[in-house]
Amino acid sequence: MGRLTNKTALVTGGSSGIGSSKLEIRDAREAELPAMVNVTKASYAEFQESSPSGFWDVYMTNVEEAIMRASDTERIAAFLDGELVASVLLCHKSFKGDDPEIRLLAVLPDFRKHGIARQLIDECERRVGRTGKARVVLHTTHLMSTARGWYERSGYSRFEAIDFSPVPGFLVMGFAKDLKAKKHR
Repeated sequence: MGRLTNKTALVTGGSSGIGSSKLEIRDAREAELPAMVNVTKASYAEFQESSPSGFWDVYMTNVEEAIMRASDTERIAAFLDGELVASVLLCHKSFKGDDPEIRLLAVLPDFRKHGIARQLIDECERRVGRTGKARVVLHTTHLMSTARGWYERSGYSRFEAIDFSPVPGFLVMGFAKDLKAKKHR
């Protein structure tokens, strides 16, 4: 899996009572993958009602497959005081092209707005940067407007060349970030 195994950061402040807790970001162990699936499904549950008919069950099956079995993928998890509260996949190659892809960024709702997603994205970008790749990509949808805005503020730009539609009328939008450009934050 990945290269960093003992990165620890401090998460402070916020309304969820996180306070000053120890956040550890590291590669998930095989025994932790089912918990990663659960965190991802719980994090995405708010989008189920707004999803097109027939899409959700297929999507949740794809989520589980990606976390449990995808090849050439780093499974990165965030543990707050030992509890898995967030995760992300870093695929060495995207669905469409040779760029590394960030997939399935998930933070449990009670732990959002404390910088955990930022730290997971930063970790992915650091890992991609060490490979010498100049760009990293990701996908999101119109349902995930908060995430989409956050990605754009974090330096990701629309990259329509990797857009796709898993079901008719439902666009999954591609975004890319030039890692060689000046930091956007």
